[in-house]
Amino acid sequence: MKLLTFITLLLTHLSPAQIRIDPRNFGMPEAELRTLLQPTLALFPPPEGAPKTPLFISHHPAGPITLFQRTPRREIAIRLNSRNRYHAQFIYQFAHELAHVRANLHPDPHQNKWLEETLCEAASLYALRKLSTQWEKNAPNKTLQNYRHHLATYAAKVIATRHPLTPETAPAFYLKHRTTLRANPTNRQLNGALANLILPLLEAHPTHWHALATLPHKKDTTLPQHLAAWRAATPKKHHPFLTNLQTLLLKKP
Repeated sequence: MKLLTFITLLLTHLSPAQIRIDPRNFGMPEAELRTLLQPTLALFPPPEGAPKTPLFISHHPAGPITLFQRTPRREIAIRLNSRNRYHAQFIYQFAHELAHVRANLHPDPHQNKWLEETLCEAASLYALRKLSTQWEKNAPNKTLQNYRHHLATYAAKVIATRHPLTPETAPAFYLKHRTTLRANPTNRQLNGALANLILPLLEAHPTHWHALATLPHKKDTTLPQHLAAWRAATPKKHHPFLTNLQTLLLKKP
């Protein structure tokens, strides 16, 4: 029995899905930080059969960012800049960067990179709201069960800072700002406004997060061409989400 327990622990430690953490400068113990990162990771598993790339999490004032260059251990390196038990911000930042990982982060820029950034912003809000609900009964500990309301509040505050959109007004909003979005994909006020609108689609059907794995990285394409390439590379079970997304962005106002 002791040998079986040892083997189980060893396999768990060597799991390719593990998160390795450098706890320096986070202002909180590694074990406490892990109670935030592991549940967030569980919300965005890779598609079935896809490799589970190990992650290395560290603090850096220039973060949050996901590096294209792997660590010597072949991990994907994610840098966060939150500190001192700002739990909601930790989850917000990590979910965003994790969505980039699930979208097969690519070093070459392209004109529709803003769409990936938009989906990553939606992932941040999704994680906060989902964990706030889950932790009512299944929190990692009593502290986080009590804290869960702050996750939903943080998400609501972020949503409230952005231009309100509806399915009717979103296409005109995109047309008005598409040049800016294509030139500056990380414009948070613009891609954040669209993320607010996309969020309910993914909350209703979380399995569509797996569609991130086939998000294209093509240069010199229009948004319709980009979405068509995404659809062509994506299993049919995710096509309803892509259809709804295309309607939100491109339907004539």
